[in-house]
Amino acid sequence: MEAALNILKEEGASLPLVVDIVDKHYLGKGKRLGEWEFEAFLQEGDEAFDLEGPEDEMAAISLSYTSGTTGDPKGVVTHHRGAYLNSLANIVSWGTGMPLHTVFLHVVPMFHCNGWCFPWAITALAGTHVCTRWVRADLLYEAMAKYNVSHFCGAPILMNLLLSASQEHKRDLLGRNIQLMTAGAPHLPR
Repeated sequence: MEAALNILKEEGASLPLVVDIVDKHYLGKGKRLGEWEFEAFLQEGDEAFDLEGPEDEMAAISLSYTSGTTGDPKGVVTHHRGAYLNSLANIVSWGTGMPLHTVFLHVVPMFHCNGWCFPWAITALAGTHVCTRWVRADLLYEAMAKYNVSHFCGAPILMNLLLSASQEHKRDLLGRNIQLMTAGAPHLPR
């Protein structure tokens, strides 16, 4: 990240706003690069700010990165219209559709195609977003039970992780109806 910021500076490009997040659970190395701490950044918000929509629905709303499970890693630009249409498709793709106030467990990373656009879909449904710090079977089952999760998505490898978990973690969910959607997988060997 620091190298990328230095290249932008050298080229005279506009620099992104970098906000550091103090995370007591992060054990890795690295120095802070931002000019803001996250909590201080939030305090600078303007409650009277009037949010306006984009002038062009084809304008970019996000830049995501794929992990390279089906090929080389790559960046993906999503525009406002695409995010909107994908979110609506997500809502109606659950048979009879996802209900208002859906409780959704985010397992697909939000940097990976925006969590398949479910952050926007669940927000459109006035739903609840449930996130865990790590993708571990015990934490996912705990979150499902604690927050009464109704829906989640994930690649087949995630479903295998959940199915292979110990019965100790699964017992909290016996008799519960949790809907899931799966897609994506590594490419077949040649």
